[in-house]
Amino acid sequence: MTVLRFIEWFVIVAVITVILQVVQIPLRTGGSALVYLLGFIIKAAVSVGIALYCMAFCSKLIWNLGYLPAALYAVLLCDAAADLIALVIRILRGTEPGFQAVMLVSILLTAGFVIYGTVNMQIIVPKEHVYTSDKLHDKHTFVFISDLHYSAAQSESAVDKALREIADLKPEFVLLGGDITDDRSTAEEMREAYEKLGSLGVPVYYIYGNHDRQSHADYIRGAKYTPEELEETIRSNGITILRDEIAVLSDDLVVLGREDASRGDERCAVRDLPARPEGAYVVCVDHSPYQEEDILATGADLQLSGHTHAGQFFPLQYVYRLSVNNIYGDYKVGSTDLYVSSGIAGWYFPFRTVAHCNYEVINLDPR
Repeated sequence: MTVLRFIEWFVIVAVITVILQVVQIPLRTGGSALVYLLGFIIKAAVSVGIALYCMAFCSKLIWNLGYLPAALYAVLLCDAAADLIALVIRILRGTEPGFQAVMLVSILLTAGFVIYGTVNMQIIVPKEHVYTSDKLHDKHTFVFISDLHYSAAQSESAVDKALREIADLKPEFVLLGGDITDDRSTAEEMREAYEKLGSLGVPVYYIYGNHDRQSHADYIRGAKYTPEELEETIRSNGITILRDEIAVLSDDLVVLGREDASRGDERCAVRDLPARPEGAYVVCVDHSPYQEEDILATGADLQLSGHTHAGQFFPLQYVYRLSVNNIYGDYKVGSTDLYVSSGIAGWYFPFRTVAHCNYEVINLDPR
């Protein structure tokens, strides 16, 4: 992500903030408690609705509005919070706080929220996990990376720093959990991403996500590379693609990589997956964590997934949990340990207010 795009992001937020404050002056001058209550309800609902529409629905409209939806979400949510504060003051003190004071609170909340979310997207931190099993004969340490969306939301320096840290860890291998590139990635950026990942100095295994092959690129003036060019680039950098295939890494450890669920019939039924060595610990890598029937049928010891970005925008983590459970963190599906990563980055918008950007350091220990 370039400096110009960061500037674009902050300018859009600033313009929306100014416009919103100016048009509300008549409403907030001598505003009643009802005005603040309705303002809070309407703006909070619209803000959450925008966030949900951005992250859950791949519509052509969202793809072509640029940073505007995320900026509207942030500004409206903070302005709703300012209305709530004004309402509480009005009720407790019985006096109107004044539109200038409410405006100032709204601007300060917006500035803090946007700065935090923007900085949070640029900070990538490791997250350690330990899983034990009597199937394991030896200790194994590897790194799981998901949802890089290369060039979409993070600066190149932030990504390079994280990759240097991963190389310094000297893991046994690295698993790439899909959405490493994005529908907006150029062919040059795609090649750059896999060159960097292929230079970590350890074996790297890759599964596809729902964005890597640019399946939504027709919304934004077409794909920048073909699926064949993507596959050739990945393989030419020494990265092994697992598309409903297994990799036997040792006599006690097997990795099963699944085709993404968005590919429909291209994804193998569990019964058609390759047989794996009996008694080995199986790590399944599947971009989406929602296919619980497949998780149960696969019977892997550990599944690693991404896709959700932990919601990315507050309070989507709570909204998502009304319909699906596997959003972020550790879960148990039958006998399988499931971990859903927040991802090493996020989708398109340079803004994250839920969780941190993580790469996962997985430690497997004999019981």
